[in-house]
Amino acid sequence: MSVTFGPFTFATHHLIFFISCATAFLLGWLLSRRQAYGMGDILFRIIAVGLISARLVFVIKYYDVYLSAPWQLINIRDGGFSLSTGIIAGILWTGWELYRLPQAKLRLATAALSGLFVAVVLTNVSQYYQQQTGLPALALTNLEGHARELPADFAGQPLVINLWASWCPPCVREMPLLEQASTDWPEVAFITVNQGEGSGTVEQFLQQQQLTLPHVLLDANAELGQAVGSHALPTTLFLHSDGRVSYTHIGEFNTATLENALRRLE
Repeated sequence: MSVTFGPFTFATHHLIFFISCATAFLLGWLLSRRQAYGMGDILFRIIAVGLISARLVFVIKYYDVYLSAPWQLINIRDGGFSLSTGIIAGILWTGWELYRLPQAKLRLATAALSGLFVAVVLTNVSQYYQQQTGLPALALTNLEGHARELPADFAGQPLVINLWASWCPPCVREMPLLEQASTDWPEVAFITVNQGEGSGTVEQFLQQQQLTLPHVLLDANAELGQAVGSHALPTTLFLHSDGRVSYTHIGEFNTATLENALRRLE
C-alpha cells in the first residue's frame, strides 16, 4: 500500500509510476547516447502530455468541486487523474513523436514500451498481492467499549475504512467530507479507525469538531495500519461488498477524489 524511505512515504502506485518512468528514461538514454536528438526530452514530453491530459479530464469531470475551490486545480496530491485518458494521450503523443522523428522510431518505441511493460507488471503484482492478503480479521472496540469484528461485522456491504488520528491535520480536514459522504452514500459502511489514541481523546476530538460519524473504532496498537502496510496517515481503503480491495488512497482527498473512489464500488 505504501513504501517508506527514511522520512518519506510513497503510495505503491506512485512508486510504480516513478520506477516505470525511470526505466524508460534510462533505456532511452542508453539507446541514444550517440544520437543528435535527446531521447530524454521526447520521453518527458510524452509523460507531461499524459499527466496534463489526465488531470484536465478529471477536473472537467468534477468541475463543480474545483470551481468552488480553484486553488485545488494544482493540488495534484489529491490523486485526481483520469488514468485511461492519460494512457491514451501518452500513446497518441508517442505516435506523433514517432512520425516527427522517424530516425528515432526503434529506440523510442523500445524505451516507451519498456516503461509501459514495467508499469503493467508491477501494477498487476501489487493488485494480486492486495487481493490475496485482503483485509485482515481484527477485533477492535467502539467508543462505548464494545468489541467489533472487522470486517466480519460489516459483511456484505461496500466499505470505506479510514485510518486516522486527531493529531494529523490532513485527517482532521477530510473528516467533514467523510461525514457528508456517509449521508450521501447510505449503502456504503464508512468506518473510521483511530490509530493509537484512547476513547477519551477521540470523543473529545469529535465533540470539538462537532462531527457525527457512523462507525468510529479504536485501534490502540495501530494493528490495522501495520497489517495493511500503511506507513502514513490518513490512509483510506475502499472495499467491494465481497471484500475485494477496490482502491487505496494515501494522504488527504477532496470531494472529487472521494466521489470518484466511491463510484468504483458501484
